[in-house]
Amino acid sequence: MTHINNPKNTEVDAYNYIKTELNSLGWIVKNPARVIDGEVYKQNEALANTDIKECLDRDKPEAVVKLNECEFWIIESKRNKNDINKALGEAKNQYAKKINTSKKIKCLLISGVAGNDTDGFTVINQYFKDEKWETILFNGKIKDTLLSKEQAEYIIKNKVIDYREFPDFPEKKYLNSAERINEILHNAGINKNKRARFIAGLILSLSVGEEIDLRIKNTEVLVKNINNLIENKLKEVKKINFYPFVNLEVPPSEENHSKYRQAVVDTLKELQTLDIKNAMSSGNDILGKFYEKFLKYGNGAKEIGIVLTPRHITEFAVEVLDVKYNDYVFDPCCGTGGFLVSAFDYVKRNSNASQIDKFKNFNLFGIEQDDEVVALALVNMVFRGDGRNNMSEGNCFQKKIILKNESGIETGNTVKNDGKNDGKTIITKVLMNPPFALKKSDEKESSFISYALSQMQDGGILFTIVPISVMINRFCKNWRKQLLKNNTLLSVITLPEELFYPIGVHSAGVFIKKGIPHNLKNQNIYFAKANSDGYVKQKGKRIFSNNEENKIKVIKDELRSFVANQNITFPKIPEFKTITKLNINFDDKKESYELLPEVYLDANFTKIDSADFEKPILNYIAYLVKEKDFENIEKFVGD
Repeated sequence: MTHINNPKNTEVDAYNYIKTELNSLGWIVKNPARVIDGEVYKQNEALANTDIKECLDRDKPEAVVKLNECEFWIIESKRNKNDINKALGEAKNQYAKKINTSKKIKCLLISGVAGNDTDGFTVINQYFKDEKWETILFNGKIKDTLLSKEQAEYIIKNKVIDYREFPDFPEKKYLNSAERINEILHNAGINKNKRARFIAGLILSLSVGEEIDLRIKNTEVLVKNINNLIENKLKEVKKINFYPFVNLEVPPSEENHSKYRQAVVDTLKELQTLDIKNAMSSGNDILGKFYEKFLKYGNGAKEIGIVLTPRHITEFAVEVLDVKYNDYVFDPCCGTGGFLVSAFDYVKRNSNASQIDKFKNFNLFGIEQDDEVVALALVNMVFRGDGRNNMSEGNCFQKKIILKNESGIETGNTVKNDGKNDGKTIITKVLMNPPFALKKSDEKESSFISYALSQMQDGGILFTIVPISVMINRFCKNWRKQLLKNNTLLSVITLPEELFYPIGVHSAGVFIKKGIPHNLKNQNIYFAKANSDGYVKQKGKRIFSNNEENKIKVIKDELRSFVANQNITFPKIPEFKTITKLNINFDDKKESYELLPEVYLDANFTKIDSADFEKPILNYIAYLVKEKDFENIEKFVGD
């Protein structure tokens, strides 16, 4: 079979791209003329709308998105990336200009889309503001993806075209991209436990901001160009020692070069649809959310031993601890850096520029044993704008963080752990999800908590996620006793059973104040059974739904207030939450030191059928009569 030289690209690629992207961005990609809740006219479908037809006659753009009954968004496409301005010009002058002469309807948004499946796509969006078209920017740069439904609504409502805090993509977008890339890598034969590294390297290369020529046919040349960008970025953030963990590696067999090159190209094109380059300095953790979906639902996390902490839980913990710009935050088993990212984002929202700069450079610390996993954390923090990235690879038990003065600024220095407590601790907040011990030989979760506490200043607060067995089983009994003898337990929250789905681990969130022995007589504890978080299982995945109960959200503000002041009280709700003191006796050798909410929560008798009580009550009365215990009979049944 022969082909002509330099065949022309087709606009069919762009048509399919627009349709696929709009669908994943939350739009209902159905013809409004045929489907009552449809929002997208494709090509000549728009002429079924009599108001649009009156303006355009027979002209038809690639797509017309219905924003509401009177306002629309025109999308026009071209087959080559360098024709992006032509596509935008036609959307503006050939279609939007005509519509905006109408007294019935208006075109408020236009987009030019240019490219093809070979080169990828580029996008420019504009908003009609004060009778002129202005390009929509993200952190001062052109937003180069189509708009999600929420983003379009935000722009029209606020009339803002340049912003840092932008409505996030719908979760469906992350899931679609994660699944698509996993399929790409699977088809290319890239091993599961290498995929996270592959993604980290490509994302780091994109963060440089230089265009990568996807038309390069030689696999080695393409990979070399990408690795140069990775190396340059790591030098910029003074972390060149991480290069061996994130650089791309060309397969040794030339037979596999073609497949590997195609995987690189297709993955880069998919990553571009996440607006990653422009999101680097925003408040949206796009990279973290993508990582979470990519690793969790592509089996990557399982292959490299990561139990990912869901984003809404890391954000919950950070908000409850109310992390400040002058806190020193540590995660001794940081994984992909989810807790540190959430801490950084929270501080960014609540601090000025100089405070943020100091915090990101001198106040965040993470250790991760797996070299490739800590590389993901590094990339995550580089992407968030963390300047120094105080990440360290290795076994946390062999390291400690001590106070260091750097040019008059107090920070921490990660050094070898000599077992000595020299009083130079600096950490004020710990956020962690230690590896769950699956085998007898594994380090126990309690060991990680004890280690983290040893790294903290007295009065500092630690949050950790643990399997519920740590808080109740007999094997951890002595550890729980010593925990209370040396520290104050502030709160225990039972988390949803399917929090880590598809991994089946029932867990609890625990808040501990370091170095102040627990006062059994006076110290209140906030217990809650937050067994719902707004997520539901759907096609083997956990998806957020506004229609689902979210007890995590209900208790968040209460718990933040309580952690700051344990003398505060809130109404108790049976089987949900309570504030109470521990019913424990340190001198009782039989004491079990059970610390789960279920031990302290009141039962909700309104949910129990009276018939369930009848038999045990009658049996109890019969027992009292048999024992001639008239005093208790009188107490139980009354006069």
